[in-house]
Amino acid sequence: MAAAPYRRVSQGEDGGSSRPRSERFMDKIYAVIWITLALLVAKWTRFIPILTSDNRIVKPLLYSALVCLGINTVLLFYLCIYLPRIKGITDSSAWDVYCPRVVPTMATLGVLCALMLIRACWPVWGFLAPLILGVEAFGCLFALHFVPW
Repeated sequence: MAAAPYRRVSQGEDGGSSRPRSERFMDKIYAVIWITLALLVAKWTRFIPILTSDNRIVKPLLYSALVCLGINTVLLFYLCIYLPRIKGITDSSAWDVYCPRVVPTMATLGVLCALMLIRACWPVWGFLAPLILGVEAFGCLFALHFVPW
C-alpha cells in the first residue's frame, strides 16, 4: 500500500478544510459503515434488552462501568465546553498547567470502564464480548461525524 503524499498541516483556524473533498467524503462513508455495522450487531445480539434485563449480566460491574463512563463524560464536558466557553482557555496545551490530572484520570477511567464492561457482559457473549462492545464503541465514536460543530 502506497503512503499518501506529504501535506503540510494547516496553521490557520480553518483546521480540516484543506483536505480534499473526496477524502472528507470517504471519511463519512467509513462512518456510515461503522454506524450501520454497530446497529446490525446491536439488533442481532439484542444489545440494549440484554444489558437492561438479562440476569446473566454482572450488574455491579455494569453499574461501576456506567459510573466510570459518567465521570469521563463530565470531565470531557469540563475540558471541551467549560474551559473554552466559560474560562476562555481555548488552547489544549494549557490543560497541562490548568488541570494536569484530568487527561490521565480520563484515560484510567476509560480503561477501567472497558474492562469492567467486558467482564460484566462475559457471561452472556463469552469471547465475543470484547468484539461486540468494540463494534458498538466504534459505532458511537463514528456517529460524532454527523454532529454539526
